[in-house]
Amino acid sequence: MNILITGGAGLIGMAARQTLAAAGHAVTAIDITDFGRGDKELHIVGLDDRDALDMLIRGKSIDAIVHCGAISGPMMAQGQPLKIVSVNIDATALLLDLARVHAMKRFVFCSSISVYGNAGSVAINEETQLHPTSVYGASKVACEQLVEGFAAEYGLDGVSLRIGRVYGPYRRANCILNDIIRDASAGRKTTIPCDPDFIYHYVHVDDVAAAIAAVLVAPAFPRRTYNVGAGEPLTMPKIADIAARAIDGTDIVLAPGADDVPDIQTEFDVSRIGKDIGWRPRLPLSAGLKAYRDAILAGRSA
Repeated sequence: MNILITGGAGLIGMAARQTLAAAGHAVTAIDITDFGRGDKELHIVGLDDRDALDMLIRGKSIDAIVHCGAISGPMMAQGQPLKIVSVNIDATALLLDLARVHAMKRFVFCSSISVYGNAGSVAINEETQLHPTSVYGASKVACEQLVEGFAAEYGLDGVSLRIGRVYGPYRRANCILNDIIRDASAGRKTTIPCDPDFIYHYVHVDDVAAAIAAVLVAPAFPRRTYNVGAGEPLTMPKIADIAARAIDGTDIVLAPGADDVPDIQTEFDVSRIGKDIGWRPRLPLSAGLKAYRDAILAGRSA
């Protein structure tokens, strides 16, 4: 396929570019910045520039879109709800319309576990009710519904991936796992404010990229939404223990506190995409931390 990846300089976009190119696809990546990397293969195009996007789609004969570009989490653009709506919802609608006009084969939307909100002790699967606790989460719900609507009304073959907490080399937002690795390398102690019973659902970005690659080429999918995660619910004490075993020099102190996104999400079921598409996560946290460390030490990171 000839694939357009939005957010091509971001965490998921960088991994998706590499994974999809390695699978033999022709990849065209766009973003509003390359973060000073001198990325000559990246096209600097805004998601609100329909004319530029249309010209690029025509010039590259794009027949599928992977939409990673967005305000990337509930901790970003806080206090700016209209910006979140504009960047996340309006841009997704524009891209879906371009995919419709150009009769594209597939549209993959990177959604988020945030659509479920504060689910409590419920085992979260794709039928779990959506109750987002942030404008960011609500924007992802709205975009998923747009994907559904374009599929129903125009036959655009779209799918949304509800992705857990993504970590990996090009993450720019705050990340405890990044802090642990860099502190260990520098001989520093890492202090983590946390509720020791709070559960996290981390997933390495390479697994996310593999899930994107899988749904792009799947002959069909029975549903329009899939959960994507490592299938490994972890408390911070367990994360600290895994990190201490995986990363030399780790020195973690857990202090009383709370996570920036305190939604209680006890169990995040990622089995459906395996049954329907054949994708399953490959990197448990221990292996993902080592891969993340190796990338940082090699200079392949934000």
